[in-house]
Amino acid sequence: MHGTAHRLIAAIPLLIGGIVVAVSALAVVLARILVDAGMKVSPADALLLDDVVAVLPFVIAFAGASLVAAFGQLTGRSWADGLALGSAIVAVAVGGLGLFLVIVGRDVFAPVGSSGPSDGIGILSAFVVLYLAVVLALLAAHAPRTGATAAA
Repeated sequence: MHGTAHRLIAAIPLLIGGIVVAVSALAVVLARILVDAGMKVSPADALLLDDVVAVLPFVIAFAGASLVAAFGQLTGRSWADGLALGSAIVAVAVGGLGLFLVIVGRDVFAPVGSSGPSDGIGILSAFVVLYLAVVLALLAAHAPRTGATAAA
């Protein structure tokens, strides 16, 4: 039961994160199709879309790895822990770097009520916490048990 609970705790954030990232990737693909079909966007938004499309294969690969790791966790596959831990470490590292860059690049003189970087901070924080839960669950599953916890 000890390992099964940790696998479930690791699988749920992996599923949630993988689905959200996959849907976001689909939204980027649809935006690219609409812009290519003639939808009017600002030049800055078109450049941003170009940048996001350039990294889209990595985003899709990450979403796929998260979903495969989640299903591996749910079905008790031996390889799933490594893939789940790898995906989670990448998410925490990239999310942490993203948080750092958003916070450092934030305009301290921006009006208090304006959104912008605050939205990014919230989204990045949620992903970091989500995938940190995966890391903690997997570390707990592989932690040596003491006599009291082994008897339970």
